[in-house]
Amino acid sequence: MRLSTLRAALAAAALVAGSPAAALDLTGTWHVLVHYKDKVAHNADAERWEDRVWVFERDGDRLRWVDYPLVVLSDEDGRFERLGTNRASRKLVYWTPTPEQQAELARGPKVNSRGSKSKTLRKTEQGWASANAHQESAGFITYEETWTVTGPPERPVFTRTDSLGGAMAEEAEGRTLYETTQVDEGTDSFRGKYDRDGNRLGTFVMTRVGAVEQLTPASEERQAERLREYFGLDEIGRELGTEEE
Repeated sequence: MRLSTLRAALAAAALVAGSPAAALDLTGTWHVLVHYKDKVAHNADAERWEDRVWVFERDGDRLRWVDYPLVVLSDEDGRFERLGTNRASRKLVYWTPTPEQQAELARGPKVNSRGSKSKTLRKTEQGWASANAHQESAGFITYEETWTVTGPPERPVFTRTDSLGGAMAEEAEGRTLYETTQVDEGTDSFRGKYDRDGNRLGTFVMTRVGAVEQLTPASEERQAERLREYFGLDEIGRELGTEEE
């Protein structure tokens, strides 16, 4: 190899090495699948999973993040199991979509608006963050959620922090972290570490899918009945309802 050719190759390699990785374009709809174990559960070694749909939309110079925790598939094979005549729960085994389920998600996941939440994030030095509520009085106890997208632009870290407290009460805080560690080249997906309060630990896969399809009110009511079967009335009381900021 000629010396000039070698120098050109080395210069090109240095340029590539010194170039920042391309930032991920989060705008769009994503299916988020989590596999984890709960170390404080009585069956701590059990394989657990959850999935949800996230939508990111640009709103001027801000970023709107919508979370749908209730994903509806026409084929629920491998996802749930019965616990008697009128109860069911997620199977204690890591669920991964079948090719048919993947195709259904790719076309556009169906979601139940119940339990959905959204936040408008503002640009910060670290990335994006939702605004915090202001404490109005020492007599108030407040609950607030802070959602952030930080980290290197090519490997985002998604954090959701829940805070409960006030001047007259001891503050309690919970945190759910999705830390990207790998971007799958040639695909619209990436994966990383999942950590909820240091107790639920595992991994997540985030895959770009088609636009969400909202269930009709009648379908949502049928889904609510299914949820009552899956999780029981107490769980429904925590899951249902919407929030927007």
